[in-house]
Amino acid sequence: MMPSADNHKISNSFLEINIDSIIHNYQLINNKVGNTECAAVLKADAYGMGASVIAKALDRAGCSTFFVATIDEGIELRTCFSKTENKIAVLSGFLEGSEDIFYNNKLTPVLNDIEQIKKWDLYNKQKKISAPSILHIDTGMNRLGLTVSEFYDIIRRPTVLKELHVGWIMTHLACGDQPHNIMNKKQLSVFLNAKKKFPNVKASLANSAGVFLGKSYHLDMVRPGIALYGSGFGSIPSNPLKQVIKLYSRILQIRTLSRGASVGYGASYRVSEATRVATVGLGYADGYLRSLSNCSWVFFNGVKLPVIGRISMDYITVDITKIASEKIKTGDFIEIIGDKFTLDDLATVANTVPHELLTRLGTRHHRIYRNTDNVSK
Repeated sequence: MMPSADNHKISNSFLEINIDSIIHNYQLINNKVGNTECAAVLKADAYGMGASVIAKALDRAGCSTFFVATIDEGIELRTCFSKTENKIAVLSGFLEGSEDIFYNNKLTPVLNDIEQIKKWDLYNKQKKISAPSILHIDTGMNRLGLTVSEFYDIIRRPTVLKELHVGWIMTHLACGDQPHNIMNKKQLSVFLNAKKKFPNVKASLANSAGVFLGKSYHLDMVRPGIALYGSGFGSIPSNPLKQVIKLYSRILQIRTLSRGASVGYGASYRVSEATRVATVGLGYADGYLRSLSNCSWVFFNGVKLPVIGRISMDYITVDITKIASEKIKTGDFIEIIGDKFTLDDLATVANTVPHELLTRLGTRHHRIYRNTDNVSK
């Protein structure tokens, strides 16, 4: 059902975020992995969905470990919880001089290189504490983390890790969304061999895609991110996840174009017959990517309508000719993302990943959190 214009008179567009669907997705993954801990990745403001709201809901659902990308995200997330038992890990590790901030906010650094290991070890010795850390081993992503050779070099020098409180070791799959890619098994093998050097330390490998690669990838903790928000990322044959978001935008103007008239910047689209066109109030400033120009779709009351012309900063144009003029008017809402055209569908058309679309949605959409009776904002 489309939102009522009466309740949103000042909004050009708005985003519905269904908290119950996020909880359903979390519980589905949690049940799938059995005794393996299910954490939640809330980096980039919970992929743009609002970490302060979603963290509280996941906390009530039983999630106790959260991953963010930066120290600022970690500090902000810590304020969402009334108890300090919730564990918050910062994936990018720490910069020199931020050790006190980590410790005082009870944030766990993911140690990505030898220098971070040495500095965190020194800080703990100076403070006479044993603050936890996560050791990141790069098994093939070649992004962050100790290289395999660096890892084994450290193992050969036990004094480096002797007093360091390593709570977890982790790695990250490069091709988890490609179930048949041989890279997955290679990374699993490398990581399991590394894990043998830490027999009493828990291990984490699987991101969202990794969860669905099978039990051997689950280990002691899985770290779903995009799956919480309903994306099957093209790797789940029958996506059991619930869609989380719906995006609607308002028709600002309707006009009829004569045959041969052009639409939008660059006159990249010309109508071949008399065409009724609606200008809709969202654009690339709202996360509707410019790559969707002349190739995407929206829906109105279940009817599929093509997006024509280039996407501009604040507007898109839609061919509404197939809708009777008396059934559509200025002020009505067009469904941009929803049951008919999901986040994954839009990502496919845009030739990108759903992660990018979510995190680009920005702040101009009026946000409506559905089913949040038990979540304080």
